[in-house]
Amino acid sequence: MEQAYQTYSLLNEEVKRWQDERGSFWMEELSPAETPPYYPLVDFPEMVVLELWKRLNRVIGVLVSESVLRGTWNEFKADQPVSDPELLSCLQIALSGIAHLSRARIMETKKDMFNAQLQDSDEAESTGCPICGEDAAFSVLTPPNGKRCLHCTLCGHEWPTTRVGCIRCGREEASEQNYLNSVEFPGIEVVACEACGQYFKELDLRLLSVADYIWEDVRTLPLNYAAEQWLVEHAKVSGKVQ
Repeated sequence: MEQAYQTYSLLNEEVKRWQDERGSFWMEELSPAETPPYYPLVDFPEMVVLELWKRLNRVIGVLVSESVLRGTWNEFKADQPVSDPELLSCLQIALSGIAHLSRARIMETKKDMFNAQLQDSDEAESTGCPICGEDAAFSVLTPPNGKRCLHCTLCGHEWPTTRVGCIRCGREEASEQNYLNSVEFPGIEVVACEACGQYFKELDLRLLSVADYIWEDVRTLPLNYAAEQWLVEHAKVSGKVQ
């Protein structure tokens, strides 16, 4: 885990250097849609994806041709599996770096609208991020009163949602939501939904501080395993599987 974190940190440092060096240039090239999602991942300019992706590949010593990267990017956009885990990891971190730029640009032009949503609304129109369209990765309870938001790990955006319920299927019945936790990870629970058979993590920011949500997800993988096992056992008991 320590080695993985060191590699992850090196890649993020390179992303920050790239954002400092090239961010202002690419910000001018990013054109938002008229309605949400404003910057869908599949609409990211290929040139910017390849530029940052190649830099990250060099950090970990993965050298492949631009044609291979272009083909892999097209496969990724078409929801086809990427077989090389190192290429995929660098691509995902590159996309997150670009998405954060996209969010910064849209927040410049629609800051008042998003601030009003956070202050006045208790419900999200969907679990898809209004900036990039990706599904929420976490629900987050924010200080001081535990207002619940959804968090996108791709671009870092947060938006309001209902106080309870499954962020995967929308069911709000408390009896169908099971909260799993561990003393090893205070302030984090995995919510396993009996209705849809999926799970997600909920972070209580009144109890912990999170600097990097992607790494927070990685370091708490034991909770994922526990949720998966719980859902399997529950399905057996309920007779939903043989």
